[in-house]
Amino acid sequence: MKKFKKSWFISLLVLCVFPVCVFSKGNVLFTPTKLGTEEIGYLKKDLVSRNKRYDPKMKMLATITENKHYHSDLNGGVVVHPTRESLEYAVALFKTGDRKNIKRGIDIIQTILPMQEKDPSMPYYGIWPYYPEDPLKGKKSPVDYNWADFIAVPLIDVIGNYSNYIDKKMSAQIKDALILAARAIVKRNVQPDYTNICIMGTYVCYIVGDIYNLPDITNYAQNRLTHFYNYTIKNKGFTEYNSPTYTLVAMNELLRMKQSIVNPSDKKMIDALYAMNWDMIARHFHSLSGQWCGPNLRSYNSLATPEFYRLLYNASDGIINLPGDYLRIPNMISPHKIPEKILPLFTHQILPRLEIDTFLIANPEKKEDFESKTGIKTIESKAIVGKLYAQPKYALASVNHGYMWNQTRPLIAHWGTPSKPSYLQVRFLHNLYDFSAVNITCAQDSNTVLAIFNVATDGGDTHPSIDPIKQATIQATDLRLRIEFGGDLSGTELTLPDEKNEIAYIKTNGLNFLVKIPYANWTGLKGYWTSGSDKNKKWIDYVIYSGENRTFNLSEMREAVLGLYLSILTSGSPFSESVVKTESNNDYLLLSYDNLEVNALKKPTKDFRLKNDYVIKY
Repeated sequence: MKKFKKSWFISLLVLCVFPVCVFSKGNVLFTPTKLGTEEIGYLKKDLVSRNKRYDPKMKMLATITENKHYHSDLNGGVVVHPTRESLEYAVALFKTGDRKNIKRGIDIIQTILPMQEKDPSMPYYGIWPYYPEDPLKGKKSPVDYNWADFIAVPLIDVIGNYSNYIDKKMSAQIKDALILAARAIVKRNVQPDYTNICIMGTYVCYIVGDIYNLPDITNYAQNRLTHFYNYTIKNKGFTEYNSPTYTLVAMNELLRMKQSIVNPSDKKMIDALYAMNWDMIARHFHSLSGQWCGPNLRSYNSLATPEFYRLLYNASDGIINLPGDYLRIPNMISPHKIPEKILPLFTHQILPRLEIDTFLIANPEKKEDFESKTGIKTIESKAIVGKLYAQPKYALASVNHGYMWNQTRPLIAHWGTPSKPSYLQVRFLHNLYDFSAVNITCAQDSNTVLAIFNVATDGGDTHPSIDPIKQATIQATDLRLRIEFGGDLSGTELTLPDEKNEIAYIKTNGLNFLVKIPYANWTGLKGYWTSGSDKNKKWIDYVIYSGENRTFNLSEMREAVLGLYLSILTSGSPFSESVVKTESNNDYLLLSYDNLEVNALKKPTKDFRLKNDYVIKY
């Protein structure tokens, strides 16, 4: 890169005043706008924390790994330089129009571009690593192919909005990198059930195909957008349903599409998908506790984050102003807006209310045959249906069928206030880590849930697919069901069952939680209750097994099943002894309470059957 000259910088300022547009074939239009002094001030405040993390030697942001990630060979506590975050930082620096910031942004791009794999013989051709400290060559952990998508997005921003900041050489390098990334995305061909990557890859291919005149990639992107739209409308939402993580990632990509794609028919689909996202958030928002409630597939937190509060503040033009320590200034990087028709769902909520969502409709083409005592039984796929009961003091949510991965929230409750929120999360732990192979089937009627937990012989251990159980066998020193309480724990009292009373009582903030295990059988092991806490959480555990390392051959177990009764009462509500009826036959466990019934398999079996061979009534 040539030395940064004053005359060149003056030309940049002229170009900022008179924005450059990249326009091709009527599909894409980039119209960069010069930020005003006040807006640049907002943006610079946003950049303060990241500026402190900039490493001038590496010319990237620095961070420290928290835990070992399944796509990385590195352990926790290692100083690394993230490629994706650094490039996003470079784009934000460009937005300021500041000479020193532009120079730093260029340095970052020059550093990261060569990290892309350019050897066509490699399976990860066109992909970037997470960090230069964890290169793709020689990796033992699986390569994350999403990094073609994640790195391409900010590079598109550079080409589309800030091409006047870079020279012809870098522009050509970015072009080559984007085409390689787009080809990798086409080759991988992610389907619409992987929501955020499907949207992101569609955006990358749409823009790359259009601005570089690659008709095959453009056609692919437009067909993929139409397919994704039809799939999402048919299922009434994303596969990663009601996800506080993936919904926002998808919204960011849809916002980019709204800002750059002008093809009328494509833009209509994009606007509809964007509004669908906001509708999902609004209907699962509990205004009195300030929480994005469940059930959730793909969630990294059980309480709303300051970033989410800031999104609501900005997207509502300050109308939704929840308490907390977050910047109450316009977000110049992602200027989201809540659609006018949806805003009242946040600001004028009806409580109590019951939200019922079909997150994924049943696919009649998906079916499998299984042997049973009465012959061959054909199991067809079932719809995934979520429930949220929200009333002034709390919100309780469940899904008819889910699994116990740590990124899911199939049974969760929220209460409290936006400044002091609390949650209850039900977890199933294998060696004190969330056990993905365990499935949960729920029947909910407002404040009460009946649930059955069973286990898939071909499920995953810590992750649904990356570390599958081998030969239907696990090693365990500990297996337990955990009822976890977090957030504001002031005044929280835990009372475990005893010989006279089978119910656990939890009192907190004017609410009474009733918990009972009406049935439990893991190869005849006798379970017991215990409790614990740390500085952030309290819990009660139903311990199935704890001791020396033990082998569990799931395929040989006649039963590996657990039943749960959970109910929430407000202070002063009448309480009567909960009688949960249980019926057990050779194959199924039936739990019933008042008008609720849940009937699910007892014996470990294949994941598909567990997910679809059950009956619930409410």
